[in-house]
Amino acid sequence: MLDLDEAPYDEVRDSLRDVAAVNRYLSGYRVLLHHVEPFLQAHKMNRPFTVLDAATGSADQPIALVKLARRLRVPIHITAIDITAKMLKLAKEETAAFPEIRLVQCDIFSLPFRNAGFDLAVNSLSLHHFSWRKAVTILRALSAAARLGVVVNDLHRSRIAHAAIFLLTRIFTRNRLTRFDAPVSVMNAFTPEEFRQLACAAEIKSFEIHRHFPYRIALVGRRERP
Repeated sequence: MLDLDEAPYDEVRDSLRDVAAVNRYLSGYRVLLHHVEPFLQAHKMNRPFTVLDAATGSADQPIALVKLARRLRVPIHITAIDITAKMLKLAKEETAAFPEIRLVQCDIFSLPFRNAGFDLAVNSLSLHHFSWRKAVTILRALSAAARLGVVVNDLHRSRIAHAAIFLLTRIFTRNRLTRFDAPVSVMNAFTPEEFRQLACAAEIKSFEIHRHFPYRIALVGRRERP
């Protein structure tokens, strides 16, 4: 329902804050930070570490990355993109205290950036919103945009996870968008084997698939050096 961009702004804002709460308590941030931290620690250049965050939503994931970079004392600059004006309106409010984050409205299928223009490209909890063909196109675009690699943090399709999130959304929120979208997202997500197939189809030569509790998947791709 969020993808239709038809709901009132206040309802969208509340639903995205539900998503942020789920990320906070069910490893949504931990998975991304775990796999990005080695890239940050290896950064020794005399400039900020640059990140492209595709389909940023409320920008809660970039905020978590900035907090990590600050703790590590690594300068960082994140370009967070989304196609939806409502998403970026909320992201602007949420990122007011984080000058390291720049918001750009653009289409993930037509990125206005040069190849290898960022150190790292990340995508969190949105790949399952797309068809197989579009997911492959997104992975290919993210891989091309980053000099070092790509980290995709997403859900793991499972009937158990579907039942759990269905119950949780009935207990902890009354937002109709969250109640509808969360269970649908779980059942639209990919499995670890499907992530491997997606990465191969996107011609990501070097990658790893990691499973995380509870029902999370991380795809970590690395650009091959010449």
